[in-house]
Amino acid sequence: MTSRDRVLVLIGAGSAVFTRGLLADLIGADDLGSWEIRLVDVDPVALDVATRLAEAMVTARGAGDSIRVTSSTDRRAVLPGADFIVTCVGVGGRPAWQRDHEIVQRHGVFQPVGDSIMPGGISRLLRTTPVLVEVARDIAELAPDAFFFNYSNPMTANVQAIHQETGLDVVGLCHGMHHIQRELAQLIDAPFERTSTLYAGINHLTFIYDFRLDGEDAWPLIRERVRRELAQAPDPGDIGNIFYEKPTAWHNPFAWELFERYGAFAAAGDRHVVEFFPERFASGDYYGKKLGVDAFSLPEILEWGEDRYQGMKRQALGEEPLDQSVFERSGGEQEQLIAIIRSITFDSREMFSCNVVNRGLVPGLPDWSAVEIPGVATARGVRPVLVPDLGKPLTAILSRRLSSVDIAVEAALTGDRDLVVEAMIADGAVLDADRAAALTDDLLAEQARFLSRFA
Repeated sequence: MTSRDRVLVLIGAGSAVFTRGLLADLIGADDLGSWEIRLVDVDPVALDVATRLAEAMVTARGAGDSIRVTSSTDRRAVLPGADFIVTCVGVGGRPAWQRDHEIVQRHGVFQPVGDSIMPGGISRLLRTTPVLVEVARDIAELAPDAFFFNYSNPMTANVQAIHQETGLDVVGLCHGMHHIQRELAQLIDAPFERTSTLYAGINHLTFIYDFRLDGEDAWPLIRERVRRELAQAPDPGDIGNIFYEKPTAWHNPFAWELFERYGAFAAAGDRHVVEFFPERFASGDYYGKKLGVDAFSLPEILEWGEDRYQGMKRQALGEEPLDQSVFERSGGEQEQLIAIIRSITFDSREMFSCNVVNRGLVPGLPDWSAVEIPGVATARGVRPVLVPDLGKPLTAILSRRLSSVDIAVEAALTGDRDLVVEAMIADGAVLDADRAAALTDDLLAEQARFLSRFA
């Protein structure tokens, strides 16, 4: 790269939490030089909030010489010349997410998240995947050499569809793996930097099968602590709790049950993992609580997100002083992105978790599916690592989960309602065809304004 300002285009910048974290990290990354940050969103109000907040942060830190912020509702106008492109698009935002949650629950399906799989995840896929494919087509035309990273869920479907329809080597990033890797280190009271992992899977169901401390197998240390904690009665506050400082085994009892069976820990923990095993939680019952209700409450997450957004909006509009603490802490979704950009810039070849098209990297899974595996960030881009040692039982679990993704992607891109019903059945949360059809029709009707292909 030359000494000119690097250009980063952020599409979906109205997601102000991500925008704020990205700006905070870039402002602190003096070694990465000068940047032009181009913010894009189709919602002019949300874009204005994100832009004002970004400008306030740059001003507060006196970073105007090294970071310039511009914004546009027209992505095609700002894509040419981009070095890095990041998508964090959430079609319909929190309101659409909440409606998915309410509808699937009315049909007797209990989801704690609904952003990846099960009926809520399929509904999000129908809204989001076609939009990301259109964005990717513009990138292929106007900035084909840019490094392209996607944060939008459902990650597995989006990475698969983008590559399938445009040929672009998009890299999907999610902080779930990074978060769990740090938790494993906490469980053995070890510094994260002294631990290492190997893993393979699909986003939100990635199996960490090798965990080491200073190069030595650390699973015995984990196993001893987890068995000890699970042998004791849980603190009810630990079950289904999204927000906690220090992890215990009772924060992820189902993932530890899988660990006992398969010798691998499932990231990103129970809140996501239970959705990939709908047969185990058909009535939503989860260790004495109800999924999505008082276990990993989705309304609680939505309220928390809205409160954060409104706080940032007040700061952006000058109604409240800027929260300076954002410059001191990292660990948000964007944290890995800055480290990857640094590794690409200096060709330091550090390893990160990434979602990429399989192409034989995980044997036994379809070549066209997106997998979450280690990748090395080089000056030529992120180079994924071949991960051959997952074993047949875990590969079979992943393969089964990918079948509904395949059908749902085709349904989303063609607007085929009957394929949506088939995706629902293949997903496994709803096995009866009439029930799957009724649920599909309710979701399509509710989200119709985001689903022009199904009109």
